[in-house]
Amino acid sequence: MPRLVTPEMSRKGNDRDTPRAYSDVATEGLHDPATLNNRGVALERQGRYEEALAAFSAAILCDNDDVYAWNNRAVILTRLDRPQEAALACRQALAIDRSCIFALVTYGMVLGRLGNYYEAENVLAVAEDLDPQARALYPGNSTMTRA
Repeated sequence: MPRLVTPEMSRKGNDRDTPRAYSDVATEGLHDPATLNNRGVALERQGRYEEALAAFSAAILCDNDDVYAWNNRAVILTRLDRPQEAALACRQALAIDRSCIFALVTYGMVLGRLGNYYEAENVLAVAEDLDPQARALYPGNSTMTRA
């Protein structure tokens, strides 16, 4: 089976977990973005971040407009200490749905990690304008399942 090359693969070529995670997703024959997203959430909750990232990326390959998968990808990239990539994933999620509270809160968190505190506050203020309880999501910023 050909190997899928993805942005998550180590640039040095010594990261064995990520290709295995993609292989696991591919061999299970999952082609439904919601199923892949929910699988990623389950993996994230087990602390299996590389595999969760692979599942979210596979969901995006199935449906590039899946705001849940883009947001969850950002959350995992942040946990993997890859905030620059997380910011890109957040921007993609918000390009799909400007009013997604979870994506706004995640983006605010990522901007804070990058030291862009003023911009982070502005993004969180937008989230609070849409939902006054939005900031409550910030401390436990986590992935979202799909129905």
